[in-house]
Amino acid sequence: MPIHLVIGAGAGLVSAALFASAVLSAALAGLILYVCPLPLCLAGLVWGRPAVTLAGIVGSVLAIIALGAAQGLVYAVVIAIPTTALVHLILQSRTVPDPADEAKQIVAWYPAGRLVAATAVIAGVIAGFMVVALGPDMTSYQASIDKMMPLIHDALGANEVVWTDEATENLRMLLTRALPAVIAIVWITIALFNMWLAGTIAKRSGHALRPWPNLQALDIPNVMVIAFAVSLALSFMPGIIGLIATGFAGAFLIAYLLQGLAVIHFYSLGMPFRTAMLAVLYFAVLFLGWVAIIVAILGLGEPVFGLRARGGPAPSQIHTDNDKHN
Repeated sequence: MPIHLVIGAGAGLVSAALFASAVLSAALAGLILYVCPLPLCLAGLVWGRPAVTLAGIVGSVLAIIALGAAQGLVYAVVIAIPTTALVHLILQSRTVPDPADEAKQIVAWYPAGRLVAATAVIAGVIAGFMVVALGPDMTSYQASIDKMMPLIHDALGANEVVWTDEATENLRMLLTRALPAVIAIVWITIALFNMWLAGTIAKRSGHALRPWPNLQALDIPNVMVIAFAVSLALSFMPGIIGLIATGFAGAFLIAYLLQGLAVIHFYSLGMPFRTAMLAVLYFAVLFLGWVAIIVAILGLGEPVFGLRARGGPAPSQIHTDNDKHN
């Protein structure tokens, strides 16, 4: 068997084993789930599309055998299939005329902005899948939420002073409305983190199949503004449709948060104490929700006002970006 297929099968085995460990061991479940897609991403970014395709198939089959059909299906839908699809996208390329010399051809790789947009759409679909799995109608969905409440109480500590009837009901209502957005936000964060980490490892090893994209030039497709507006409007609707739209709105918000961060990275080039400033910014984004919303609004304003086009850092500080389709 060719070495890239052996690597792919091994990556699927490792990923399925990580998922099974997370399912069977609650102590480190969150941390383990966070890196489940990493072996698949590494197999694809270093060994190519056949490797990641085989990794996804092997991982799904092993998860079904080890954990049963229901949990194996969750692994396939939530991890294997979307990760394989994203790796296939990021490895897409085509030849285009060189802007500096049209007689020459250069390779244009799949743009990072479109990859983020695709990841956001997939995150919304997965959040919708989870909503329907919890309950295809509001009655069964609410019943599933009610079953979660005792587990949350036990995890946070069953304190009768804190968990009054009013506090419990408020949490129940918040969880009912916010759960799809939380699922989408967590999933898109995990997917993009693993893609970034795998790309970094592949680049450092010298075996990356594509060049590292210029992330400060991240450009979300303009149609995403409309999609975000529609999903945000539909999220106020009652019933399952509103819940599914909430998941998409949460995923799209993260996409524009990333574009806002790209704008800030662009404008901070050459600034003194840039690293410290960006570290404080990322800390604030993680722990202060209003800062994340402001940065996302900045990202939403980029396609309207062309913020980076107005900026002008020194030419020596601008990285060449062949990561866009013309």
